[in-house]
Amino acid sequence: MKYEDLFKIKPVLDYDVYNGKIATIIRDEKPVLYVNKEKVQLEGYAKEVDWINRNKMFITVDPNGSEIRKIYLYDNGKIEKIIDNEFDNLSPRETNEGILVISNYDKKTLHLYLYNEGKYIKLSKGEGPVNNYCFNGKYIVYSTGIYDNNIHVMDLSGNEINVINIPNSEQELANENCFTSPSSFIFLSNHEDLSKVYEFNILKGEIRKIRESDYEIFEAIPYKGSIAYVEDRHGNFVLIHEKEIVNEGFTYSLKVDGDYIYFVNSKHDRSADLYRYGKKVERLTDSMNDAKGNFIKPKVVSYDSNGLRIYALLYEKGGEDKGIVYIHGGPDWECVNSFNPEIQFFMERGFKVICPNYRGSIGYGRRFNHLNDKDPGGGELLDVINSVKVLGVKKIAITGASYGGYLTMMATTKFSDLWCSAVAVVPFVNWFTEKKLEREILQLYDEIKVGNDENLLRDRSPIFFIDRIKTSLLLLAGENDPRCPAEETLQVVEELRKLGREVKYKIYKDEGHGFAKIENYVDSIKEAVEFITSHC
Repeated sequence: MKYEDLFKIKPVLDYDVYNGKIATIIRDEKPVLYVNKEKVQLEGYAKEVDWINRNKMFITVDPNGSEIRKIYLYDNGKIEKIIDNEFDNLSPRETNEGILVISNYDKKTLHLYLYNEGKYIKLSKGEGPVNNYCFNGKYIVYSTGIYDNNIHVMDLSGNEINVINIPNSEQELANENCFTSPSSFIFLSNHEDLSKVYEFNILKGEIRKIRESDYEIFEAIPYKGSIAYVEDRHGNFVLIHEKEIVNEGFTYSLKVDGDYIYFVNSKHDRSADLYRYGKKVERLTDSMNDAKGNFIKPKVVSYDSNGLRIYALLYEKGGEDKGIVYIHGGPDWECVNSFNPEIQFFMERGFKVICPNYRGSIGYGRRFNHLNDKDPGGGELLDVINSVKVLGVKKIAITGASYGGYLTMMATTKFSDLWCSAVAVVPFVNWFTEKKLEREILQLYDEIKVGNDENLLRDRSPIFFIDRIKTSLLLLAGENDPRCPAEETLQVVEELRKLGREVKYKIYKDEGHGFAKIENYVDSIKEAVEFITSHC
């Protein structure tokens, strides 16, 4: 595969289907909306689609990556802005009383509102952020909180009917289409450590367990009188309905239309495509568009990290003499078996690559997910460092994005002798400025996850130890990133220049937390791969 081939690859980023009519958001020159394969011209980056009926849909658009999203109405090919203001607006649903929408209208966090003629009426209770919701015309069910999430049941007038509050656990909706009957819905709970599927009867106020597994259940949806669900087997997200339907790759975004269940799947040799399953699996899009390569499938490995068992994905052909530690973001995420062209390019250049699921990753239960609480860049960094021994080579580079970029910078300052090169993508480096400048929902998250111990935050902020960096370093950031602001990258540049050190960096214009424009996306991969290759 060549870098030019990346311009051919057009993954599905979001979709919706209504009576067989499909709308998809596909990465083209930027994220673009297609309706029945016809391109719809929009200003900015299309983010979400939601059919209202066969002719109308809501479209969520981010103008420039700053996460101040607008809501458009598509009506038989005509486009109208219906929510366009200074707030972040997402996940719209039509009701007889107005539009349900998640918004940061109060500038404090994301709440659920009823929007009508320019006015917001707050529906969700409390101060915690709303994570997701579903609506069946009578009941609204939503999950709120940062860890220890609760599920609330209310009517469209905002009258609260039930609250599901299981102490010391997270309750999340299993899907945006969660209702199994007019008065029952399914949700996920990890109060027994691994996430399992439960059903709640609104009228009786009763909970019953309906699906469990030896693995975390990631998503579930009512289908043909039972439940279809996805379980997370070390980064392979397996779709199950009475039998295994898809058992390889990253499967997500389940939706039901007629007799079909629709889903998105990506794996090591294929980018994200839309599929449906009735009696057999059918692929509906062609993300690869004739782009080909000798793509390497990862294998699941595990290793001991100071007495803790850590799982990882290892990419190798055999015979490599250099390696890369590839750190996932989050930290509430994990390494998944999806198409990753950056890793595949590294493989072509003779590197083996390991992606560790350090403590705090998802996929291994609530207890494991909370092992990094109030310990940013502590035990999780040791898990990253201990993955080096699995590679078993002398030359090792490190790279990661977002929280992975943070851990990359921690590794280059705390374990500076290990690396032949480092690339930090959309990183943050200073807990004091990050907590001040990041968007509001992350400020709330960091209050709970990270805390306010100033001595700890200083020790775990790479910016105060920049003089320890010994390896070559590349930094890539988005100009409008509201999560890890470009100012974090510029702090590193300034400190290295004070030390008379060479530093390479790029800040991509009109980009946010990640690179939406295809030319910037391709350039970021090329820059990272060529930089590490040239220094290792």
